[in-house]
Amino acid sequence: MDQHDADHCKCHKQAAPAQQTLTDMEFDRGIWNAAIYNEPERVRNFIGRGKSMDRDDFDYTALHYAARNGNVEICKMLIEDGKADVDAITKAGATALHRAAMMGHLNVVKLLVAAKANLQLQDEYGQTALHRAAIRGHLDVCKFLLEQDPKLKEIKDKKEKIPYEYIMENANDDFKILLKP
Repeated sequence: MDQHDADHCKCHKQAAPAQQTLTDMEFDRGIWNAAIYNEPERVRNFIGRGKSMDRDDFDYTALHYAARNGNVEICKMLIEDGKADVDAITKAGATALHRAAMMGHLNVVKLLVAAKANLQLQDEYGQTALHRAAIRGHLDVCKFLLEQDPKLKEIKDKKEKIPYEYIMENANDDFKILLKP
């Protein structure tokens, strides 16, 4: 599973300052931390220094972190001013769109799509952003993604599952109808 999915994110440790590693301190002082905590001025400063596409140890960019946290302003700043690559992939194959869809951040998903994010990119498990939104039960994100590319519902992951097969058993009928191939 993606080391930075919502349930397993270890991107910033909660350690006492004296116990931080050099990697932890670099992360805390870097653009990634500013993107997570929605600090526009710090992000703007990093962009001005050409740091918008800096990557952490897992190849996540600030856009990945801002998208996961729903920080629309930071995402917009990174895309427009920082010329961030909306399709940058991590070591696990995740894009900012995967992260925003997984967390149900529709406004960020719309922003990334408007910036020409590739909707069909698959992570190391073969999952698209639609798979991730379906797994988490984000109907509004699923609807939007399918309006953009109806063929997304047919893409199988490495387990040979389409997004429909991941919706929760208690999903409402609208959700089942939307994702049914």
